[in-house]
Amino acid sequence: MGRLRSTGVCLLFAIICLWALAGCGGGTKTGPPLFAGRINLNPAATSSVLVGSTVTFSAAAQTTSGTNLAVPITFSSSDTSILNLSANGVACAGHWDVNFTICTPGSVGVVQVTASALGATSVPTYVFVHPAIDTITVSGILTDSIPVQGPCLSQSQSMTIEARAFSQGTDVTSSVGPFTFTAGNPSVVTLVGLADTAYNFPTNRATAKALTPGMTKIFATASGVTSTSFQQPQYKNSQGIASPVLDFFETCPIQNISLEVGAPGSGQTSFAVSKSASQNIFATITDIMGNSSLPNTNGGIILREIPLSWSSSRPSVLSVGANCQEFCGTTPATPGSASITAACSPPGCNAGFPTVPASLSTAAQIDACTQFFQASAPPGFNCQQVIPQPVYASPVFMPDPKNPSSNILLQPPTGAISGVVSGSTGAAPVFASSMGCASGPPSYCGTAAYFFSTARAVANAEIPLPTPPNSFLYDLAGDRIFMGSYFGALVINPSAFGTSNNPYTGLGTVTGKVLAASNSGTIAAFSDTIHSPNQVYIVSATSPGTPTPLTIPNATSAAFSPDGLKTFIAGGTGGASLYVYSSQQALQGPFTLSGPATGIGFAPNGAFALVAESGGSPNLTAYATCNNLPAATLPLPANPILMKVLPNVHLDGKDSYGNSIPDGVHVLILDSTGFDIITATISAPPVGTLCPEGLTFISNDPLRAAQRVELGQGTLQPLNFFASGDGAQLYIVNSNSSSILIYNFIVGSVIGGIELSNSATPISADMSADGGTILVAASDNMVHEVSTSIGGADLVQLSFPNLPNYLNPFCTTNSATLCTLDVVLTRP
Repeated sequence: MGRLRSTGVCLLFAIICLWALAGCGGGTKTGPPLFAGRINLNPAATSSVLVGSTVTFSAAAQTTSGTNLAVPITFSSSDTSILNLSANGVACAGHWDVNFTICTPGSVGVVQVTASALGATSVPTYVFVHPAIDTITVSGILTDSIPVQGPCLSQSQSMTIEARAFSQGTDVTSSVGPFTFTAGNPSVVTLVGLADTAYNFPTNRATAKALTPGMTKIFATASGVTSTSFQQPQYKNSQGIASPVLDFFETCPIQNISLEVGAPGSGQTSFAVSKSASQNIFATITDIMGNSSLPNTNGGIILREIPLSWSSSRPSVLSVGANCQEFCGTTPATPGSASITAACSPPGCNAGFPTVPASLSTAAQIDACTQFFQASAPPGFNCQQVIPQPVYASPVFMPDPKNPSSNILLQPPTGAISGVVSGSTGAAPVFASSMGCASGPPSYCGTAAYFFSTARAVANAEIPLPTPPNSFLYDLAGDRIFMGSYFGALVINPSAFGTSNNPYTGLGTVTGKVLAASNSGTIAAFSDTIHSPNQVYIVSATSPGTPTPLTIPNATSAAFSPDGLKTFIAGGTGGASLYVYSSQQALQGPFTLSGPATGIGFAPNGAFALVAESGGSPNLTAYATCNNLPAATLPLPANPILMKVLPNVHLDGKDSYGNSIPDGVHVLILDSTGFDIITATISAPPVGTLCPEGLTFISNDPLRAAQRVELGQGTLQPLNFFASGDGAQLYIVNSNSSSILIYNFIVGSVIGGIELSNSATPISADMSADGGTILVAASDNMVHEVSTSIGGADLVQLSFPNLPNYLNPFCTTNSATLCTLDVVLTRP
């Protein structure tokens, strides 16, 4: 009895203690729960494994709040004939030996791997066990037997693509699992995996949606193997003819761009405004299937966000916005004139240039492709259009008010927008220096430059240059000056002069003379004719340490296309060969010229490079920018000395024989006794092609292809010449005359000259962007600031004091004659 009572008391005491612990906190904490909130398995979702190989799984048990639990985890396979797992999660695509060290291949197929602990199980991972993959193909397929638009998809259209894997000729796709789809040019197509109905996640199919115009390959990858080809879907037409095998995906290329001011359909392609009067320029863009950027009411495709390359021939007069697409705004900043154009330029637009796909590499293949698709394509369609090319703005077709029956008028015949800005002229920034030290090392002879404004008749303090210059060139925007040197070329930031910032950026090992700069001002071409072999360097101002060297001998002149796609370079023996550089293709050329090139320029829309050639048969040749081939040649009456392409559409005047000047692209070529006015019209490419546009030289002189203006001033030695903003007058600066000639187009003759003070003769000359001032570096070692208003006058003659301890204002040498003022530049 006593023992029982004692036992009962103890039991009661224990129960009371348990109650106390459970109901009163007593300062103790509860232990971990006896179940897991979730099990996380890794790798998750899917895994692709070669039969006979291993893959390691890991897992973690967590509470619902995310706290990790240190508990045993069990791994399991839904089919151990395909996949077995060791206790620590190492899976064998086959069978383990008893020690879990040797994996023997087993069956192929799909299993689910799960991890379990405390009664909870992970989301399964699908493991695809497959034999070794030899090849993978990826192709478009027909869903619901509906043909896909071929040979390209217009923007926003899509097709289904499918990858298939093979092992020794056997299709093993079902055991491979998900494929990774990629595009060679991801801007052309968007790839989104399609869920497999058997697994509810993407495996071997994807949707390919057309995005930006251009051509690309599509690749599929699985288990480290990548496909080598893409093929568009094949089907038969109503005649039972199979569609051609096409080895590319393509968002339909742009085939036409037309520019108008104000709104599409306005027909306005030029404007004359005062400063600060903003203008909007709209581009109507059409692809090769006839879809355009214009709104429609039939639910048709509307092209959007096409990455056009917009440019201005003179950004300081008419700049264009950054990253413009279907329209671009411009705000006139200073009096003058400029052309604005837009292009669909690779690699951003019509991507894939210059690649020709193997399936369209012969005329027979193109013909077969055209014949199959032309029934469903717009009239005149040709598969040649499928091969990407740069496309430039074409003239707008408008009703002809003078001949309503014809109902078409090319407006403008240049393909570009022309703008003339009026207003009062202002001060101009001026850069002055000398190239007298060019051949001497910096330790022997240093050079100074000066940067000042015409608003003040003061030269400011000298600016030491790090190396002796042999050439200078302002970029079009006026943001930088490229300086050539035999001892290291430079980029100069004029805005840093007079500040604590370093105005100079070295261009690494680049040496030579600067020949040209791109319209954007970010790239320049330098010619080194001293070292062997001769080199032309294409240099980025933003990445100066990585120039592109081109082996071109004796390069003498160059020009960048407005879109920046190509650089035309004259070089070779006597400068009588033409080379074409593009970052998108290998150096092209040499192409033989009829004689030394004396000037290279571009049509306002950028579609043609215009090369003036001297020698026994002087001429002007237009080369198509898109394919580098000559498009038209026009003979010249005399050897050209200087050439300029005007932005203005209309020249109101007559030549020396009383003939009016037609509208079009105007090229002025100056020689020793006068100049030629060459006019060309540009038209859209022939139907069924993207390249080239048409160019035709025209003349209102029945006897002369180039309309001639004789200046009647004897033999000239022109240094430079300039057109007024409205295109009414030319100013011609000659090295053998102290008078700047003024030619008036309306009067049709020289109307006088602007005399330089001190009877000085010009050595170098430039004109301010607003046309109000001509800057002349003259033989009296002074910069003459010549006003062009009211007949013109030499208002200021600015001298430069000698450098401290030297007898020269430009060089660290005691020779008073070694370094004379021979460079004057002003912001374009």
